[in-house]
Amino acid sequence: MNRHQLKNEGSKWVEKGIIERQQLDDIMALYPKRSQKPILLTLAAIFIGLGFLSFIASNWGVIPDIARMAIIIIAMTSFYFAGDKVYRTRSETVGISLLLIAVLIFGSGIFLTGQMYNYTSFSAFPFFVWALAALLVFAIYDERTLFVAAIVITTIGQVYSAGNFSEFNLLLGLLFVSGFSYYVYHRADWLYATLFTLSYILQAVILAFVEHHSYHWLLVYFLALYLLGILVSKQALKIPFTKLSIATMFILVIWQVFFLDMEFFTESLGGEFFFLTIWVVLSLSVMVLLWKRNHLIFLLNLVLFLPVFYLETGSMVALILLFIYSLGWLLRGYQSENSGIVTKGTVAFVISTVVAYAQLAWDFMDKSLFFFIGGILLFLLSFFLERKRRNLSKRGRIV
Repeated sequence: MNRHQLKNEGSKWVEKGIIERQQLDDIMALYPKRSQKPILLTLAAIFIGLGFLSFIASNWGVIPDIARMAIIIIAMTSFYFAGDKVYRTRSETVGISLLLIAVLIFGSGIFLTGQMYNYTSFSAFPFFVWALAALLVFAIYDERTLFVAAIVITTIGQVYSAGNFSEFNLLLGLLFVSGFSYYVYHRADWLYATLFTLSYILQAVILAFVEHHSYHWLLVYFLALYLLGILVSKQALKIPFTKLSIATMFILVIWQVFFLDMEFFTESLGGEFFFLTIWVVLSLSVMVLLWKRNHLIFLLNLVLFLPVFYLETGSMVALILLFIYSLGWLLRGYQSENSGIVTKGTVAFVISTVVAYAQLAWDFMDKSLFFFIGGILLFLLSFFLERKRRNLSKRGRIV
């Protein structure tokens, strides 16, 4: 009897009064859910689904309409029922793989049916239907593989909408916020939180460039994500929200160092007062929370969120902010003798140095000399930082 069967049988025992609910929970605790990584089976399911799609698509024109619909419906329902049966009675891993195939067939069936009846959708609505179905399947079985499939479909649908129709699909956005955020919060799983954050970042980029036609709104979206990471108490959510938002902003500041064009930006800037109002509210909220929790050192992260594009020398200010951020964390790491912070500050400082060197020396220096001197500087910088790290390590504070 597998864990799922035990849970079903145990629920019946509770209903009949044979055991108490707490006793069932104690029994289930003796059989923890195994952390399975069915990579091969997942890949097999994906290849089978793609094989079905390519086979049907290549022979689609010679198959009668009724036969086409029959193939899609029979194949989809067969894999659904087989997956459910195998999942509940034999193997959860194999069952999930069969269910994943059914989800893929459902999605391919949407597009093939539209092609069959000459229906052209001028939006990503088919992806919304597909993502909603995938999310419902995940809600029933509550398995990681199905969550990954559902959020990947949602994200691809948003990318498809931006690439083909130059719009942010509101239905996919609402499904992402209302549907996926619920399970991310209540499951408090690091994988769910990480995938959710990555999808959020990508969709925020699409929303900023497609709807606002300017990147400056990214500061608000990423700052909101950082604030959310501070607010949540669950560590599995806090780390992806805060760290990925900071890492993304660090990359965005590097982008500003190289590509910030004041003339182009002022022409495309819209909703300036509204943007500033939201940015100020979010920034003050972060400051107040950090102050109340006595985490003022994390104010260093806020320097990355400063709107330098309002300044005439915005690219140079962005470069200075990179050094303030990296040197601040580097000095904090040496002060507290914390290996993690030292590593973080060191990596940020090295990247900032490379960015500064490339920005200031690339245009006027011979390219071979550029790389030669750059390599020497990086070697000396690495030697100095490693020597400092070893000095701390000798005192037994850094491992």
